[in-house]
Amino acid sequence: MRKILILLFFAAISLPHLAWGQTLATDTKSHLYGFRNSNGDWQIAPRYQKAFDFTTGARRYAVVKLDNRWGCIDVDGNMVVRNIFNTREEAENAGSEWVRHDEPGKWVYPARNPADGRWGFVNYYGQWKYQPVYEAANPYIGKDPMCFATVRDKGRWGCIDGKGILIINNIFLSQEEAEEAGRQWISGKLYEIWRMPALHPVTNRWGYVNYLGRWVIEAKYEDALHFGNDNKYLYTQVKMDGRWGNIDRNGNLISDYIFSSHEDAAYALVQFEHKRPLVDWRLPVCHPTSGKWGWVDYKGQWAIAPQYEEVSHFANDTGRFATCKIDGLWASIDSLGNLLSKPVFILSSEAWQAGNEWDTDQELGHWLYPICDANSKHWGYVDFEGNWVIQPVFEDAKLFIYTWNNRVAPAKLAGRWGCIDHTGRFVVTNQYNTSSEAYVAGRQWAEKQKF
Repeated sequence: MRKILILLFFAAISLPHLAWGQTLATDTKSHLYGFRNSNGDWQIAPRYQKAFDFTTGARRYAVVKLDNRWGCIDVDGNMVVRNIFNTREEAENAGSEWVRHDEPGKWVYPARNPADGRWGFVNYYGQWKYQPVYEAANPYIGKDPMCFATVRDKGRWGCIDGKGILIINNIFLSQEEAEEAGRQWISGKLYEIWRMPALHPVTNRWGYVNYLGRWVIEAKYEDALHFGNDNKYLYTQVKMDGRWGNIDRNGNLISDYIFSSHEDAAYALVQFEHKRPLVDWRLPVCHPTSGKWGWVDYKGQWAIAPQYEEVSHFANDTGRFATCKIDGLWASIDSLGNLLSKPVFILSSEAWQAGNEWDTDQELGHWLYPICDANSKHWGYVDFEGNWVIQPVFEDAKLFIYTWNNRVAPAKLAGRWGCIDHTGRFVVTNQYNTSSEAYVAGRQWAEKQKF
């Protein structure tokens, strides 16, 4: 009797072993996959384009690829999860449902109807749970009941919930944007804050929607940026009539539409957000109609009227002076728009140096600048206010070297170069062919060296 019981015990433990004896193998002729038993015979015929080993446990399945779609078979080769999936991972998830004896349809999967190419959702048997009415669909994200799937209709993306109900309107241009909105819907914390730029399908203008895909800021902009990377930021940049401005998340205008780039608009916004001193903040802007330049404050309002051919920045955009170009010549200007010098400078850098002299309260005439008189076409020297200190009588002139009593500058008269002092008197006779030769001689004079 004991011997019989032992035989029965070994028979009992060997049966599962025989059942689990399938070994994944490839047919050498067809190159298809199947499963062999312990004797090497085909237990499940090779008909799959790809296959993986059976799982362990009492209720076992293997993921297989048939007709270019993934599904699952049981140990007898029955297709327990229909081959409808695009990826192995999706089929594995469905196989896990089958193992757990989950009710078919508790979880559903996107599937494409071969008849018309539309997408819907099926259970793991391949039966339609939600009819194929979408242009595209993606797997569900989240856990029931707070789960969603992104779907596309009429070229726009939205989200449906676990019951197939549209919870986020099809308004987004990309699946990623709709998914981001869906994740906000799951968290449910930022309904009054979260904003996403969206393009109106009829007017082709940009506005902003909340995470339900409902308009919260009117779609009237030519372009619109995100409210930060997470769409929770207080402000952003929008474009109107070819120019950029700033709005808050309620659509209130913070900076007028005057900036030529969204970077400039964002820079203006920084001044406001960081509560920096704004009284003297200036940003150079070209008027969209006249083409003239001026300066605006952070609100995009003209602080200095646009009437110049070119302008420079104020130092750190809060400095006391900048430069502007009038009738082809440069001048320096203060933050109220008053000219600090006459427009006599050829270079912006010269006008900037003149402005710096004024800003640092240097003595008038300490520095002199060579200027060509527009009428006579002769050269002379002006102070930082642009007033003539040395009258324009020279054929050409260069910058002074050194700074005070020994300063000297190459100047040309009667076709020859020499050097003058700060009174305009030649201290190095004009006898040289080039300004560089006169420059060397001028340095020797300034250093009190003999020729």
